[in-house]
Amino acid sequence: MMVLDIGCGKKKQEAGAIGLDRQPGSAADVLCELAHFPWPIRDNCAERIYLSHFLEHQPDILRAMAEVRRVAKPGAEVIAVTPHYSSPDSYTDPTHVHHLGYHSFDYFVGDHFENFTYGAAGFRILERRLTFGGNLLLDGLGRLIAAISVDFYEKHFAWMFPARNIVCRLEVVK
Repeated sequence: MMVLDIGCGKKKQEAGAIGLDRQPGSAADVLCELAHFPWPIRDNCAERIYLSHFLEHQPDILRAMAEVRRVAKPGAEVIAVTPHYSSPDSYTDPTHVHHLGYHSFDYFVGDHFENFTYGAAGFRILERRLTFGGNLLLDGLGRLIAAISVDFYEKHFAWMFPARNIVCRLEVVK
């Protein structure tokens, strides 16, 4: 089974994954500029793709996701992790060009993605959740409100009780 770790940095998400990154000294097996397309990976080859703290750095997220879809086999699993827009991590790194919310991943599904990628079906969301830090009181309140309603949490409480990350598991639709 081929597993890709796109933007792997210094540590891959899974042993045996093929890492892609632009930084020399990273754990990458393939050094390439990931903001330039196409990536040096053949079509329909990966059964699992990790995008850990990668999307927020991409100038064209929709084009990057179209490239993920291109290199993935039909039905492949894509695991994306990105800072939630309310996380200090989202704004601390000056290389972050996008700040994403829970519903940002809706744009990779069905008609949304097809409209942006000229008719190509995209992804199906298998699981999506927010993660929080370890502060029992403050993070616990954010976690509780988000569990009741993510929309209510993002509209009214995200800046008071910031989430840490968004974790989204997608399935490639071809």
